[in-house]
Amino acid sequence: PPLDVIHGDCMMYETRKRARQAIGNNSFDCIITDPPYGIREAMISGDDDGSSLAPLTQLFYAMGRDRAMNEPLLKVGGRLVAFIPVRKGETLEECLPELQAREEAGLVIEGEGREQVLNDILSRWLVSFVCVS
Repeated sequence: PPLDVIHGDCMMYETRKRARQAIGNNSFDCIITDPPYGIREAMISGDDDGSSLAPLTQLFYAMGRDRAMNEPLLKVGGRLVAFIPVRKGETLEECLPELQAREEAGLVIEGEGREQVLNDILSRWLVSFVCVS
């Protein structure tokens, strides 16, 4: 059974802190996530100009802030596995969290990823990142 179930927004520091507390104030070995893609919201608002960061990029920056406070969410050698949406005409590289966010989080891409086609215009890629620092 799980040690605890944490309900909250992982972008919020207090939620990440409670998660670490649930495992004895340690860092995680693995994080598996399928973050919201923001596609529906962009279609509804008509705002698809890239002015807001994708949720996974936001998480990487939050992880970087935690690392800067010596409270890493992920152990060195740990893995973060995530689905990344890719629309028709885009490449996976274009859709990855920006390099600065990856560097601040201490994450590098591991392997090539695997594509799952969802429909004629959208795929999602399963991508693994390893924590190197």
